[in-house]
Amino acid sequence: MTVWFSNYGLPKVEYDLPYDTRSPVSLKKVSFQTEEDILNEVDIIIQESNNRDYKIGESLYYQLPFFCDPSQLIPDWCWDIISDYFSVKKYNIPISKDLDSADVWMLDCFAIIENEIDNISKHERGKNGN
Repeated sequence: MTVWFSNYGLPKVEYDLPYDTRSPVSLKKVSFQTEEDILNEVDIIIQESNNRDYKIGESLYYQLPFFCDPSQLIPDWCWDIISDYFSVKKYNIPISKDLDSADVWMLDCFAIIENEIDNISKHERGKNGN
């Protein structure tokens, strides 16, 4: 989801716990008392995405602003790894001296970022009728 917000920007929304708003999935009024309540709603969106074959990042990008401030959910390391990804790509910086010494976590993150960038490209083509 962070890649989508990195690409399109963060929305200007403010939610201060506790608050009531509508669930974008159930369309019912939900009372958000704690961060755990917000994360439970995020889980519902992820489950809906899996059940309906939606792209999770895209679903979260479009639905989070209806019930929370996405900037409060995204940890700094996500922004940092996206920045690292683009630096590596732009300047052709190796991420290790060889494949055996590559950081598996970083490789996983880069694969996810690459996948989300591809999903955004497909989304853009679909919006433009291509």
